[in-house]
Amino acid sequence: MVMRRARVVGVTLAVVLAVLAGVTAFAWAVRGTDPGGSMADRLGLADGDTADGTAGAGDPRGGASGAAGAESGRGTAEHPADGPGAGADQLSAADPGGAGNGPGTGSAEETSWVESTLAGLSLEQRVGQMMTGYVFGTAGADRSPAVVAANRRTSGADTAAEAVAKRGLGGVIYFDAGGTGPGALPDNIVNPGQVKALSADLSAAARVPLLIAADQEQGTVLRIRDGVTLLPGQMAQGATGRPDDARDAAQITGADLRALGINVDFAPDADVNSDPANPVIGERSFGDDPAAVGRFTAAAVEGFRQVGVAAAAKHFPGHGATSVDSHADLPTISRDRAALTALDLPPFRAAIAAGVPMVMVGHLNVPALDPAAPATLSKPVVDGLLRHELGFDGVIVTDALNMAAITEHNTPGGAAVRAVQAGVDILLMPPDLVQAVDAVVSAVRSGAIDPERVAASVRRILRMKWRLAHTTPVATRTSGEAEATAAAIAGRAITLLDQPTCDLLPLIRGTAGAGTGGAGSTGSGTAGAGADGAPPTVEVSGPSGAAKTLVDALTARGIDARLTTQGAGRAPAPPAAGAPGAGTSVVRVVLVGNSPPPVTDRRTVIVSTGTPYRPPVAAGAWLASYSRDPASMRALAAVLAGAAPPAGRLPVVTRTAAGTALPRGAGLPAPRAC
Repeated sequence: MVMRRARVVGVTLAVVLAVLAGVTAFAWAVRGTDPGGSMADRLGLADGDTADGTAGAGDPRGGASGAAGAESGRGTAEHPADGPGAGADQLSAADPGGAGNGPGTGSAEETSWVESTLAGLSLEQRVGQMMTGYVFGTAGADRSPAVVAANRRTSGADTAAEAVAKRGLGGVIYFDAGGTGPGALPDNIVNPGQVKALSADLSAAARVPLLIAADQEQGTVLRIRDGVTLLPGQMAQGATGRPDDARDAAQITGADLRALGINVDFAPDADVNSDPANPVIGERSFGDDPAAVGRFTAAAVEGFRQVGVAAAAKHFPGHGATSVDSHADLPTISRDRAALTALDLPPFRAAIAAGVPMVMVGHLNVPALDPAAPATLSKPVVDGLLRHELGFDGVIVTDALNMAAITEHNTPGGAAVRAVQAGVDILLMPPDLVQAVDAVVSAVRSGAIDPERVAASVRRILRMKWRLAHTTPVATRTSGEAEATAAAIAGRAITLLDQPTCDLLPLIRGTAGAGTGGAGSTGSGTAGAGADGAPPTVEVSGPSGAAKTLVDALTARGIDARLTTQGAGRAPAPPAAGAPGAGTSVVRVVLVGNSPPPVTDRRTVIVSTGTPYRPPVAAGAWLASYSRDPASMRALAAVLAGAAPPAGRLPVVTRTAAGTALPRGAGLPAPRAC
């Protein structure tokens, strides 16, 4: 079957009218009436696009320039899109929220637009819709020498806007990495106003509404830090025991992204972190209990849906039981099929039931499912397990195809062809877009890929784009409300795992967080506060940003706190005579991520700001914040000072340095008093 480029000679008048009606309906709906500029505005057709596929603004055949796109901004529930097909009631009954995968057929307007748009795309343009690439530059027309060189290397274009137009990309993904040379990732992010303008530039260059994506998981994986609310990461959310916290965090994250013109977040992480040695998932997971991770994942999917951002549950069929980072090599999951079904698949089932619009497949060798190919390139995994057995009819996306797990064993073109043959819809970040597109086009023309295989993927992508444009978001929080929500989540997450030294905490005596003693306590009551009951001097060490935030928060609570770079293997020295804090006791607080904790003593408090799998030896107290965002550090300060109890509970299984098991749900309700 040979696809034609745009206009089919001899079409009937009825078909032409249907095509025009579909495009008109979509264009009317996506432009909307929201004076602030809605998600629909950012997904609108470029001026000049025509139903028959002839060159218009942003058309790859009409050059890289295009009409200026509508200004992007924050949509509101008070101003939904008007016109034919607008509103959630026009969506499939199976997808009432608007941004879900919608396993059933959509409205008549949706179907008309999807089919008419598909009919107007050439084979090359259809394959382009299946590509979500990374582009270089901080503006659509950025022509700085390094940007031009990088774009030519990855997409055969000079600028980001030209890459979108020339390759007919279905989507782009933003990074804040920087760097030069082969393998470097872009630095697209400077400030919120610049990101918003870049999104408008790239949307205007696209012939078909553009997906603009980011990895904004919160916690350790974060692309945008300025002008957005920073929240505790997923394991911290899991420690609260409240799936509503995951929903609220997703709402806030999604609303922030949407205001910047970003309509896809490659989150939440649906992996069950069952291997404590996992080097790449860890605190990115909600925990190690499949059912609980499923509840939190479903809640996050709902939160993103409510604000009109497409979520992507990842990394199917589960990256939690690996000890190898797929950025560096291909991990192997050695579990049998029964264990995979019981431990790894439940969160993905929950996400699908919640209407997740996208699922990301991980670069994982899973012999129980396919001994011959990694999951990303495996038809038994993608088409067999995910598409048919689990019944997912949404968009399936690969993990980044520039990762070593794929590039060490495949060419860019070879990986692209294998992924499409496996049943993938979107190829994320091919290291060479030209090779990837050309290889898939050639495979279709040679018969190695059925043209209908490509058409089916593009239908799913277009359907998701339509539904994103027709989502009416819930009213968004103010920045103050969002910060208050972040603080509340963080406050519910701080977990006191162990306190061998009694009275070390709280730092301020007679506060609400003080405990009443307990078995295993040691000391004589002089560990924390000074002999006169004054708060001790506190020396804080750890990652500079988090440590400074903690120092500032402790200082605000009347505690003499200061940063220190003292060696981890030495006990804290008392202040010099006459110095601030002289005559008082000194407590050292050390923030550790996933590295081994330092050598400690009974006056040291260790705080795990990542996973809680490495218990400190001989420390006076051990807490977990699971995250080092500002809200988590301020919540930690409240617990240390005794202004708040340690309300968090372990979302994973771990142990103390003495070997005492700490099951899920463990956590001391208050500091130990003597």
